[in-house]
Amino acid sequence: MGNGGRSFPAPRGFRICPSGIHRTGATNLTPWEPRGNFPDPDAAGMRHPSTRTTGTVSAAPTAPIDIETARLAIRALGAGDEDRLQRVFEACADHFTALTGQPRPAPDAGAQELRSCEQTWGRQVAVLTRIDTGEDVGAVGWWAGNPGPDRALLGMLMIHPAHRRQGLAREALDAVEVWLGGRGIAALRTAFQRRRLAVHPVVRALGFTEMSIREHALLGLAGAGISLWEKPVG
Repeated sequence: MGNGGRSFPAPRGFRICPSGIHRTGATNLTPWEPRGNFPDPDAAGMRHPSTRTTGTVSAAPTAPIDIETARLAIRALGAGDEDRLQRVFEACADHFTALTGQPRPAPDAGAQELRSCEQTWGRQVAVLTRIDTGEDVGAVGWWAGNPGPDRALLGMLMIHPAHRRQGLAREALDAVEVWLGGRGIAALRTAFQRRRLAVHPVVRALGFTEMSIREHALLGLAGAGISLWEKPVG
């Protein structure tokens, strides 16, 4: 991941990919990138959906999401949708600037994201489409069942600049929250580079609490420059 043309080494236990910093090893691929502008939570690109449940996650979270809210259709993308996702990425290019230092997404960022989804159990990216106009106005991505069977990681949330500050991000996330909660997800987790100070108040306002130093250490993140946050449900 770059920042102003400079390269940074990946923290221990992680690898750097064009779509973000990803955890390696037994816990599989974990996207750590938030999406959007700051400090407006609705455009911030950080929030986690979940509902407190008991038991373990079944195979249900791997079913492609296909739901609607009052204004949005939220449908999973797959093979053949690479260009569609890339167009959303390009429209939300300021996300990459604000959070990664990159002026724009990589030319194949959409394809890489969908390829990762195809290869990773429980991971999905859905496009957000205005029902009234048919226009794609954003995207949301998550990984259900990671780092545990009742957890989910929110990997992306982005809204087209022309459609921000209308409550669309919250509307989408509320819907995804219900969908995931009905499939055994009890809490959500997110992480980002600690030096991205503008992100901290955003995730805090969205109900997340930064995990303790001890918890960071147990996950191999002590001194890694990664800030890990979790939001319980209920």
